[in-house]
Amino acid sequence: MTLPGNGDPAREPPAPVAERREVTCALRDGTRLRTVLLVPHGTGPWPALLTRHPYDVTREEHDGMLDVGRLVAAGYLVALQDVRGRFGSEGVFDPCAQEVADGADAVAWLAALPECTGAVGMWGASYASETQFSALVGGAPALRAIAPAMTPAMSALDGFRFRGGVPEIGSTLAWTHYAIAPDLIARIGSAGEREAERKRWEATERAIATGDAFRAGALRSGPDAESIVVWGLDRLREPLGSAHHRAGKIVDRIDAIDVPVFLVGGWFDVFLGSTLEIYRRLLHRAGETGGPVPRLLVGPWSHGDMSGRTAGVDFGPGASAGDLGGGGDLTERHVRWFDAALRSGTADTPPVRVFLMGSNRWVELEEFPPRGTRTLELHLGAGGSLSAEPTGSGERRLTSDPASPVPTRGGAVLLFEPFGAGPADQTAIESRQDVVSWRTVPLAEEITVMGAVHAVVHLSTTGTDADVVVRLCDEHPDGSSLVVTDGVQRGSARFVDPVTGLGDRRPVEPGRDQEFVVDLWSTAHTFLPGHRVRVDIAPSSSPRWDVGCNVFEPEPAGRTAAPTTAEYTIRHGAAHPSRLVLRVVTAAPR
Repeated sequence: MTLPGNGDPAREPPAPVAERREVTCALRDGTRLRTVLLVPHGTGPWPALLTRHPYDVTREEHDGMLDVGRLVAAGYLVALQDVRGRFGSEGVFDPCAQEVADGADAVAWLAALPECTGAVGMWGASYASETQFSALVGGAPALRAIAPAMTPAMSALDGFRFRGGVPEIGSTLAWTHYAIAPDLIARIGSAGEREAERKRWEATERAIATGDAFRAGALRSGPDAESIVVWGLDRLREPLGSAHHRAGKIVDRIDAIDVPVFLVGGWFDVFLGSTLEIYRRLLHRAGETGGPVPRLLVGPWSHGDMSGRTAGVDFGPGASAGDLGGGGDLTERHVRWFDAALRSGTADTPPVRVFLMGSNRWVELEEFPPRGTRTLELHLGAGGSLSAEPTGSGERRLTSDPASPVPTRGGAVLLFEPFGAGPADQTAIESRQDVVSWRTVPLAEEITVMGAVHAVVHLSTTGTDADVVVRLCDEHPDGSSLVVTDGVQRGSARFVDPVTGLGDRRPVEPGRDQEFVVDLWSTAHTFLPGHRVRVDIAPSSSPRWDVGCNVFEPEPAGRTAAPTTAEYTIRHGAAHPSRLVLRVVTAAPR
């Protein structure tokens, strides 16, 4: 006898998808977008869930962030759509800028299908998160809820194209060359033009392998690269106030986000800053208007890895998106949330769930950071000490040599091999002469950081510009030093708002002590007894960030100065209070 589910086709439970259709969505200009519709069993109509991105949406059917079969089984009409100019869709791909009108059209088309109730939700990570905000901004009344993950939608200047005024050259190369260029090349109709573009792709590949693509001054030269890489590097050459940096971003349009939002982030995601800034602004707006309170879920994840195992660190079986420490995996969390937003179901409470690294467990909160956090300042002191009070005046020096930048090792990055993300051990680069460190004594009691982290560095340089990279590390008793979070600030952009881009760039005055405030974004991390809190300061992190020339240039596009070596002097003590500023909790929430 064959039991149900053990091989008898007649007794197997029905597949969650009753019907798969590959259709086209016509936009207002007649461009047709390939859309895969996954239809539930039954008669419908159903609320719809839509994702739109440039990475071949058929992959979502078997290898997406969410299990789309379970979305359909939960009673949702699921739509997977290639954006304009990608894979099965017509048109010319214009990153970010095209998604406002196209997204609004796609939502209206989906809502009007007879299989749809007229209510639409959207989900997806990275570019697929940006298409959600773009559709809202473009005017999509049928769009009732969005679930953006790992989102760069807030601002191009805070981790997308720039960070602290420094171009994000590494992630720009990684995205344009590896994620976007191959399909664009395959779409070229002329065999000769296609082959020429393929050879340019190979030239970029060689330049990345040798390091020439991200050496000091690389943005000044015109690379023999494929067109989308040239497009990306051109964006990095534009002034911080360029209108191109606002395309597809919501920095000026936060009031247009008037539907429930479920944000998902990773502590080692390149877009963590943008994700949390959107959360903060929506939370503030909800308090003022009584509108929907945003939901937030942040795990110990990088941009492309939600396993909870990264850079040689295993945060435990409950750290993955497939577990979440009980209470359902990421797909189940989304289903429950969409049920609440689109079907008047019961929402998960509390609204915030974050993974506390070090303690390696999830905590649930009413908001992030939790109420009751306090400021802890750890001062850079003599002998490389890091303590709650200044321990005497002094200085440390390092040489910034653009020809020999400090290599990137871990952190919240989106790069190419061998530059992976995560809490990588910094020991090898901490031994360099251009990296200086301070650390506490071994802790007698744990310190739990939950919230924003920044550093104040008093520095003088012999150059007219300077880049200051600061890393917060957890030094273990065995001597390993694992990065928790980091940040960078270019001296000439110290007076430019990192989100809006407002403010003027100006040169650094050589030989004068100046205060650099470096934003390390946020974290949730417990430093355990016996561990040390460690701070590293360096002049570069390559290939993540553009290697500075130590010379002020009025705008990136106008670079003419050759890179030059500069001497940095970092001062500390009561008169020059260089320090790390943390938000900590007295007792970690349970």
